[in-house]
Amino acid sequence: MGYNQFIETFTSVCRDHQKKGRARIFAFVFYDMAHGLIRAALKQANGFQRLHEKTGRDVTLFYLHDSAAFDHCQQFNLTFMSALGVKGQAEVPCMVFFHVDDEDIKDASIYAIDEKSTDSVLIIAELEEYVDSAIRALNAEGDLSGLTFLGKAVTKLDCLVKFSELLLKLKGAA
Repeated sequence: MGYNQFIETFTSVCRDHQKKGRARIFAFVFYDMAHGLIRAALKQANGFQRLHEKTGRDVTLFYLHDSAAFDHCQQFNLTFMSALGVKGQAEVPCMVFFHVDDEDIKDASIYAIDEKSTDSVLIIAELEEYVDSAIRALNAEGDLSGLTFLGKAVTKLDCLVKFSELLLKLKGAA
């Protein structure tokens, strides 16, 4: 798949997942396919499966894993980092979380992956922690909806009190 086809597919998946409630945020794992440990962690330490299970309906996670992309991975990373607006801020390997609003990429958060780690399980645990952190941030934003609910409940309670007062007045007038 060429870069333009990838972008079309990426855009289509983002729109579809948002419309169907399959993602509240998106993420991309940038890594150098020549960096054997991260690639091995994703493939051999059940990394892809563990991350998929962790992201659930909150995060749609993208990453390159096709050996055909190996020769073009470095250029792809630079081009796609630029498209996400993090070129010059993020370095490979990293995980970038972002929101998609129509055609716009917003609120990118960059998490550097410790490339000095020599343990595949620790690398995947690090990526899982980044997913957990992003989901906690999403849920913290969502906690504001509880305040909205509380405000609506207070309004309903106020209406109920006023209605009760009206009933008492009507009862007293009878």
